[in-house]
Amino acid sequence: MDSSPPPVVVFAVNGERAVVRCDGAGDVDPGASLLEFLRSRTRFTGTKLGCAEGGCGACVVLLSTYDAAADEVTHATISSCLTLVNGLHHRAVTTTEGLGSTRKGHHAVHKRLAGFHASQCGYCTPGFCMSLAGALVGAEGKGKVAASRPQPLEGFSRLTAAEAERAVAGNLCRCTGYRAIADACKSFAADVDLEDLGLNSFWKKGDACVSKLPPYMERSIAMFPEFLKDEIRSSLGIAHSTSSTSVGSASSWYRPQNVEDYYKQIRSSSYEKSRTKVVVGNTSSGVYRDAEVYDRYLDLRAIPELNSVNKDAKGVEIGAAISISQVIEILRGEGNSCKDVVFCKIADHMEKVASQFVRNMASLGGNLIMAQRDEFASDIATVLLAAGSSVCIQVSSKRLNVTLEQFLDMPPCDYATLLLGIYIPYGTPNGVLLSSESVNKGGEKQMEHQEIVYCRSYVWHLVHMEPNMLSGLQMLRIS
Repeated sequence: MDSSPPPVVVFAVNGERAVVRCDGAGDVDPGASLLEFLRSRTRFTGTKLGCAEGGCGACVVLLSTYDAAADEVTHATISSCLTLVNGLHHRAVTTTEGLGSTRKGHHAVHKRLAGFHASQCGYCTPGFCMSLAGALVGAEGKGKVAASRPQPLEGFSRLTAAEAERAVAGNLCRCTGYRAIADACKSFAADVDLEDLGLNSFWKKGDACVSKLPPYMERSIAMFPEFLKDEIRSSLGIAHSTSSTSVGSASSWYRPQNVEDYYKQIRSSSYEKSRTKVVVGNTSSGVYRDAEVYDRYLDLRAIPELNSVNKDAKGVEIGAAISISQVIEILRGEGNSCKDVVFCKIADHMEKVASQFVRNMASLGGNLIMAQRDEFASDIATVLLAAGSSVCIQVSSKRLNVTLEQFLDMPPCDYATLLLGIYIPYGTPNGVLLSSESVNKGGEKQMEHQEIVYCRSYVWHLVHMEPNMLSGLQMLRIS
């Protein structure tokens, strides 16, 4: 298999072609973030830097990926401060300027946020715009949830009011107190009562009418440029690893195409002399600030085994590189009878981990690797332990299946150990998964999404059920 790198990383920003040279003549380092690229190499500087940890939402943009085989485009909000430029090959980025501008005309998202007085200093507003836009695009999608919803009235979206509020749950604002922002978001919801919305510049009190709102039309947000689709189609069947080298350094980016290619890279002589970082979503850099400069990156997203989903009669194995958001969808899709008992509980729990734009990037395997290697306080590991999960790992040429508990108790993994997948067993008719409240160091109820939990417990117990009564405890598992 040809493992030579392409000469450039090509992607789109607001429909315009963006190129990062990978032949040593470019000046964008492989470790540079998308946010750095946007603010220093393009005119699209609306996206802002806040915390640089994926915790505030000021840098949120929309990332679109084209599947040429299915001829489908998927969209997800991401933190541009954590996303590395070299991982964007053949993808499309939409920023707040891509929604609309003074020259092209502003989008309904912009107009409604302004009209509901949802912006004061304005620093966080571009991120709120893109988080809301991402939710609108998701509601318009081809998934089962979107397809099951009736066509909304003109001016509304397929979002519910609750979903519209949750869309910006990870975005922080220090000015507005959120009421105005929530009202602007809910103005797109099909089930909203317009009379409940707060003060705005569109109507006077008692005169609420959707026709007075800036019009919203479906399919008006994210467009995947045709030139990029053509390049993706023409590259089908050409396998390569994406690599780039910045001027004056030996930094490089590799994208192994399979497990064998991965081990070939870490066994190479250059690996021994390099400071290597393995990445999928790179969200770990928001938790552990990189103390050193890496000169070699290994991107695992192209390895098929790490992106597969395999089901059998007893459970589901989920590839380690699959994002947490995708895992939630997979678990909810398995919901029926006894399976629903555990899987839906796990999915509910995962929705409380980080923010939507972080879950869209972060991989399930990466979260568990941080717990195993860095003693990260992983809520996901906690609930998967209670559910009796196991993992599949490869250590050099040897493949092993061990329980998650055994995996977490192993000595910290180096790059010779590759986490391939996580197996989650189905529930049983008499199995119950219960959770406790989580608390922070001060003993107060934990704020969901943004904080690292200090204490959380999950209890899975197998009970003997008789008609209308609980007669005995057969098994107890606590994490």
